[in-house]
Amino acid sequence: MPEQLLKEILGELKVLNQRIGSLEEGQQELVKRVAGLEEGQQELARRVGNLEEGQRNFAGRMERIETRMDKLGSHLNRLELRIEEEIIDKIRALFDGYNLRGDQIGSLRKHLDERLDVMALDINYLVRKTAQQEFVIQELRRAK
Repeated sequence: MPEQLLKEILGELKVLNQRIGSLEEGQQELVKRVAGLEEGQQELARRVGNLEEGQRNFAGRMERIETRMDKLGSHLNRLELRIEEEIIDKIRALFDGYNLRGDQIGSLRKHLDERLDVMALDINYLVRKTAQQEFVIQELRRAK
């Protein structure tokens, strides 16, 4: 009986060894999977780091853009003030000069029209006098 018992124990030990082998294989598979998970976690950490760095770069770029926009706004405000102060005043002066010249031209035209009327009257007088003298000259020629 001891031999039979030894055989049974040996059989059980073989089964236990097979089970332990299966467990070791499963454990190795789990170790591989955990290693894969750790690699994936490291890759995720690297990508998150890259995203954070990209976000910092983006924030820096946005800050520079905002600074430029502030400067541009300041330049635009100064340009607007310059337009209001200098250019609008110059336009007003030009418009005033234009109106003054228009008034001067109107006054000159009125003066020239009056002078032309006087000249026309003088010319009409001279033409009438010349016609009368021509008539008198012809009368004197006939009387001779």
